[in-house]
Amino acid sequence: MFEFKESIICPTDPTATQQRIQQYKEYYKVKYELCKKQNPKLIVEIGVRAGYSAWTFLQACPKAKYIGLDANNGTHGGRGGQDGSFFKWAKKILKDYDALLINVDTQKTNILSFYDVDFFHVDGDHSVKGVQHDLDLALPCISDNGMILIDDMVYIKTVKIGVELWLEKMKDKITSEFYPSLRGEMIIRKK
Repeated sequence: MFEFKESIICPTDPTATQQRIQQYKEYYKVKYELCKKQNPKLIVEIGVRAGYSAWTFLQACPKAKYIGLDANNGTHGGRGGQDGSFFKWAKKILKDYDALLINVDTQKTNILSFYDVDFFHVDGDHSVKGVQHDLDLALPCISDNGMILIDDMVYIKTVKIGVELWLEKMKDKITSEFYPSLRGEMIIRKK
């Protein structure tokens, strides 16, 4: 049973209001349940921010290996962490797990060298082109039974537009399923 712990909230996170923290309890429960059902051995995430999703995934599957990629530059979900405090906080709350955090701007690379990823979480660049780029990076990395989970489908308009355009382009290669949550999740699998 999932229990969101307020102790994982970064003390310098300006978005972590009491109202938002109450919303996190259901929001992260959805991510927990999706990850637990997938039961991944390898989790890769673009967009670590302060590590709340990563912590949630590792609560669901504590023996999984986690690799988190973040530009750590204070843009998109990193707003408020321009000083690197979010990245440092993520390292702190993930220290008891097999977790590796890599400071990299995925928008400036065309290849990731991860293979057989069971669970790939995309929550990095929230622009139309940015989310498409991250999806292009993630798709070749997932295993035959793996999944990509995209965050913010109903919360951020540019993410929704970018994902819908990408889904149309990739419709012969993938399946997709919208999963309702506070911000809206999209599950993508290879056909």
